[in-house]
Amino acid sequence: MDPSLFVLFGATGDLAHVKLFPALYRVTLRDDVTGPATIVGVGRSDWDDAKLQDAAVESLTDADVEEDDARAWAEGALRYARVEAYDQLAPVFEAARALEEERGLDGDRVYYLALPPSAFPGTITALGEHEAERGTVGEHRQPDAPWVRLVIEKPFGDDLKSAQDLNEIVHEHFSEDVVYRIDHYLGKETVQNLLVFRFANSFFESAWSRRDVERVEILVAETNDAAGRAGYFDGVGTLRDMIQNHLTQLFALAAMEPPARLDAEGIRREKIKVLRSTRTARSDEVVLGQYGPGPDDPEGYTDHDGVGGSSRTETFAAVRLHLDNWRWQGVPFVLRTGKRLPQRVTEIAVVFRRPPVRLFQNGGDCDPVPNVLRLRLQPDEGFRLSFDVKVPGDGFKVTTRELAFSYGDSFGVFPDAYETLLHDVLEGDQTLFVHAQEAEEAWRIYQAILDNDDIEVHPYASRAWGPEAAGGLVEAPPPEETGRPAGAC
Repeated sequence: MDPSLFVLFGATGDLAHVKLFPALYRVTLRDDVTGPATIVGVGRSDWDDAKLQDAAVESLTDADVEEDDARAWAEGALRYARVEAYDQLAPVFEAARALEEERGLDGDRVYYLALPPSAFPGTITALGEHEAERGTVGEHRQPDAPWVRLVIEKPFGDDLKSAQDLNEIVHEHFSEDVVYRIDHYLGKETVQNLLVFRFANSFFESAWSRRDVERVEILVAETNDAAGRAGYFDGVGTLRDMIQNHLTQLFALAAMEPPARLDAEGIRREKIKVLRSTRTARSDEVVLGQYGPGPDDPEGYTDHDGVGGSSRTETFAAVRLHLDNWRWQGVPFVLRTGKRLPQRVTEIAVVFRRPPVRLFQNGGDCDPVPNVLRLRLQPDEGFRLSFDVKVPGDGFKVTTRELAFSYGDSFGVFPDAYETLLHDVLEGDQTLFVHAQEAEEAWRIYQAILDNDDIEVHPYASRAWGPEAAGGLVEAPPPEETGRPAGAC
């Protein structure tokens, strides 16, 4: 790929420090990237080039990069542009022109918006007007003009109407083929492997439907809490922060049909079809919760700074979804996520139908245990398939065992999600990014829940698996409680 200018809005923020600087550093080391990255960091803080470079060096050393290497990269790649507001971008464009002239760049640019959502409309409008003057976008695009790509961090709106309004602003200035709505879950190697697992292995694909699957449960469990970011989170909640984007993307990948082609258009088309065929979630099929104190956590959610004592913001959500399509009719998908849960884990559990006849009960009255395929996306990436075997000895005593595969044991360390996604932006590959219609359909699914202020928010103790009320939606046991002892049935 040819050298381009990368303009990072929000360069002084936490996302840049924790994720983006290390990802930008590593992506410039890849063999298919030509020349050093040229990055303009944009912020409203009273910083200069040296302070931005120092912040980047600290970020990289925290990510285990040698300090000398980090310093050399930061001083060569990074420049800072301070703005008074994100719709007043003259200093950004001046810095961009100067760097492009100094370094002989062709004018290709990536604009990355790691900003609060309230800043999106004004920033996008200012960028669009500037790029129209350069002749690079939409109906103003000139032959042989440089390319421009717009990357927008989540959240993309906070409900259906705001997402539609934001898409209208985006499309007023930029065509969909240059817009990259980022959801970092889609950059995870194990999430992408879900497509390979399904469509490259006929054994699993042939069983991946209502004929053999009883239900699918998607779990994103977090051990962290909202302390330190309550000012943002208390106005958002888990439905908006996690369910509508991360878990819904996993749901779409797990439920989609094989694409006609393994490219951005083919994959996104099938994901949109899944979301369009998903019924709007009902209020009686959602359980919300809020963590309180626990044995090792004396403070509950409402004890955090910035949270009112009467806050009803949910820190846990479980939603049961239904699809009206040929493959999945009658199969529930349960999406579940929460903070201050006992274990950090992201996995998809495919629960297969039980045998039609109970042959092996050993004189007992217990139900057969279903086979469960657990696709672990993080940590300890891999999968486990449970199955029943006979215990050696007399009779037909049965126990559950597992076949297991570890991604790390087979392949070692793999790229960070943001490194993968930034590389794809520079390559112009939209496969792992969210289409406008996906964003709107995802909000549509949950809008009735978001509009209902009467849904009860149940308390749960810190380090529990959520409120007891969620048991009616979630049937698979927690990750560490699978299996059964020998001779149980």
